[in-house]
Amino acid sequence: MYRRTKIVVTMGPASSQPDTLRQLLEAGMDVARINTAHTDKQELSDLVQSLRRAEEESGRTLAILLDLAGPKIRIDGLPAEGPKLVPGQELSLGSGEGVDIRVRPKLEFESTQKDARVMLDDGRIELRVVAGRSSTSLRVRVIHGGEVQANKGVNFPGVALVVPSMTDEDAEFLRRGLAQGVDWVALSFVRSPNDRGPIDAVFAEEDKRLPVMAKIEKPEAVQQLDEIIEAFDGIMVARGDLGVEMPLEEVPLIQKRIISLSNAAGKPVVTATQLLDSMVSSPAPTRAEVNDVANAIFDGTDAVMLSNESAVGAYPVTAVETLHAIAMATEGATTQVSAQRRGDYSSLGLSASISHAACNIARERKIPVIVTMTHSGSTGRSVSRFRPPSRIVALSPFISTCRQLQFSWGVTPLRVGNYASTDEMITKAEELLLSHDFLKPGESFILTAGVPIGQAGSTNLLKVQRMSEAAT
Repeated sequence: MYRRTKIVVTMGPASSQPDTLRQLLEAGMDVARINTAHTDKQELSDLVQSLRRAEEESGRTLAILLDLAGPKIRIDGLPAEGPKLVPGQELSLGSGEGVDIRVRPKLEFESTQKDARVMLDDGRIELRVVAGRSSTSLRVRVIHGGEVQANKGVNFPGVALVVPSMTDEDAEFLRRGLAQGVDWVALSFVRSPNDRGPIDAVFAEEDKRLPVMAKIEKPEAVQQLDEIIEAFDGIMVARGDLGVEMPLEEVPLIQKRIISLSNAAGKPVVTATQLLDSMVSSPAPTRAEVNDVANAIFDGTDAVMLSNESAVGAYPVTAVETLHAIAMATEGATTQVSAQRRGDYSSLGLSASISHAACNIARERKIPVIVTMTHSGSTGRSVSRFRPPSRIVALSPFISTCRQLQFSWGVTPLRVGNYASTDEMITKAEELLLSHDFLKPGESFILTAGVPIGQAGSTNLLKVQRMSEAAT
């Protein structure tokens, strides 16, 4: 029952009760996502505490992802039932005074492509830009109409906007999350590698640092994908807004490119949005959804993510069980394919070469377990990038490192006591492998580690170790 693909579960009214959290962990939840767009700061604190209690009671390692809402543009100042737009109608939209449809936060339009679209409510209403009314508003014509509702999202494909990468509210949520002990941070609407700068500034002020995930959902991000992958610690294919900002037929190709580049860089990549959307109201997915999940796994995604299915859906636990079943059925056919399409990583340094060698030895000698002794998590991630068929067991003395590794494909993170020598390291590894029934006496495992002990990113040791026949 060793599942390599990780499962990310979005928290919400349907999934945040203690009994449901316990069931989600039993079903296979590896990461809990807290979406600040639908959470206040007190709810954030309460939810983190509930998740930590469930983690402790279950005995499983759980990562918490704090997903910052970013500068999501929404319709503002309308009643619950707003005006109904009809095709051909012209009106003004923006954040200036006297506009017909006002949006928040305040923004400026830097440039506009000819016939640029404006999409309301996830693309259900389509407008076309007729002219720039001012730097803060546009004149638009209705192409596909409908009822405009308050707080619905607004997307501006083909319009260059002047907006901050992180809002003041995001910064407050980030500080609260750091104080509560979240493990990862995701930034929405990333447009350039420089967008993580404000997050790093908060890290410096709080004297804390977490891995940061870039959500790819803007055309500008697709254009600078290589640079963004290099600057961030992980990537999310956020197909919801990406599918509104970009032509729908291009999204599958963009997804494959994002996964491929992230794999090559050794950065965890998450495939998100509408994976099992029908399970919001149905206990079973469609055949197309099952194929969608399986193809993401074939492509090399590290993790798959539930959104509405777990946040507000009627079957959150069943949705996690479904993802688990799809992953288990798919992964048997993926490890050899993944190994064949890996490139030449000889230029990445000694750590990558040792990790690559460990995976090759495990594959050729059919060694079932690769153990990485890691303080920062870099050794575990390094082995994960080469997609071995063996179980990857990452042993770390730090629970924060174990939790952060829950995004990495194939990695089973376990906390281990401090060790001062290589011999003690091996002894502790054997004890944990036996206690978790990963190996039996007489079986072998591969050990990778860094010497001197405790120095991050210094993987320079590879050892094939036979479990003592006398071990019990």
